[in-house]
Amino acid sequence: MNFLHLLSSEVVQQITIHCLNTPVWREGSSEKPSEKALRFKAWNGQIFEAGGQLQPEVAADDCKLQDGHWHRTLFLFRTQNPNQLPIVNIYNLPPSEPGKQYHLEVGPVCFL
Repeated sequence: MNFLHLLSSEVVQQITIHCLNTPVWREGSSEKPSEKALRFKAWNGQIFEAGGQLQPEVAADDCKLQDGHWHRTLFLFRTQNPNQLPIVNIYNLPPSEPGKQYHLEVGPVCFL
């Protein structure tokens, strides 16, 4: 991993949350992320979070819809600090409850 970090000038990773009645970033019609929004721990220990110094790009946020159908929220991490990726942990994942589900799709890290 250190070799890839040394040779790269930019790194990209995508994480998709597929959800059923489970908001993970925004809730309802709010334009701001909720206080329960997901937080992501980088390879170097830094945290990507809403309102923080490091924030993920949210390319789609359909998990805020709680209509009994599956939706997704798509997070894109793009940084010129190769030591920040891959994402190694996700915090604030919603607790399991009847009628609410989610699953993670963690994409590969692309070292450019």
